[in-house]
Amino acid sequence: VYEMTPALFAAVAANEAERAAPDNTLVDVQMIGAAGRVYIGGTTEGVQRAREAITQALAAIQGREH
Repeated sequence: VYEMTPALFAAVAANEAERAAPDNTLVDVQMIGAAGRVYIGGTTEGVQRAREAITQALAAIQGREH
């Protein structure tokens, strides 16, 4: 599970996760409410690659500081 705000960033996160580890399973993407969530299944290595890709992509988005 990877949680982020605002919720719409879950779509970006899901896209990055699929690019980083295409063998993983994207179980669910929730973009409802204040926080978005991405649920990923797969090997430990694949999930860690996806997590790192999501973290880097979200960190690169410019905007207001939270």
